[in-house]
Amino acid sequence: MTLVVIGSINLDQLFSVNHAPKPGETLIADDLIEANGGKGANQAVAAARNGLDVRFVGRVGNDGAGAGLRQGLVDAGVNTEHLITDENAPTGRAVIFVEPSGQNRIVVASGANAEVKLADVQPLLDGLGAGDMLLSTFESPLDTVTAAFEAAKKRGVTTVLNPAPARRSVPDSLIKATDIIIPNEGEATALTGIDTVDAASTAESAAALCRRGAGQVIITLAENGSYYANANGDEFATPAFNVQAVDTTGAGDTFIGGFLAQIAVGKPIEDAIVYATAASGLAVSRPGGQPAIPTTAEVEAMLKEEL
Repeated sequence: MTLVVIGSINLDQLFSVNHAPKPGETLIADDLIEANGGKGANQAVAAARNGLDVRFVGRVGNDGAGAGLRQGLVDAGVNTEHLITDENAPTGRAVIFVEPSGQNRIVVASGANAEVKLADVQPLLDGLGAGDMLLSTFESPLDTVTAAFEAAKKRGVTTVLNPAPARRSVPDSLIKATDIIIPNEGEATALTGIDTVDAASTAESAAALCRRGAGQVIITLAENGSYYANANGDEFATPAFNVQAVDTTGAGDTFIGGFLAQIAVGKPIEDAIVYATAASGLAVSRPGGQPAIPTTAEVEAMLKEEL
């Protein structure tokens, strides 16, 4: 089974601060970490570190940051044959303020990520079929993602959408072309207009996404775990593991990569979500995006200890 990721790839700059800056305020950071990031790249690394055959489609600039990010994917075992070097746009950047609680605030400059076209994806789409998976987020151009999902769906490919960052105006055609949608509570609220604040509203939000055409919905709920529902009426909640959060950057990306790696080897949905929950728990206990993503051995060790 192959996973193709249409993804963003950024150089992250993580500033450790006591609090996020207020209007007009200048802060002196306690620490600065530069790390490979971008939601798509993080998800690709998480899936590869947990055993999946991953191929990445995206763009970086013709600069030092782009070369370093490409090498980071290669080192993680991700195929970068279709990671294009854009001669006009710079490599994407993200500035991340990390508070002592682990909570973060992020500003992204898309750069070359905004230039990804369907033509970039088509060579890989042509080789996919039933049993393969296609994953993307809203950090890649919406028209490219929609067209690729519609084409993949016709080929029997399992399509997986992480609708992040949150967007309110999303075409029904994309939702209908999505087999599995994995938003957090804020992203679910943006898609459905339902304020996802408790168990009842979370279930209502998931049901609304199923009515719009999504086959399966997993709403991630940070320290409250996650909620699953599908178009057949099945539903269940999965609690989070009790971990000390250091940095929540990439937690959702790690969840998605770990989940898809388990689905790829035939694990039941319930077990795959528990595994993904453990993987994301490990990720938030460490600083950084990609550097914090655990391997299969680390996740299995945590599950053996906790369960």
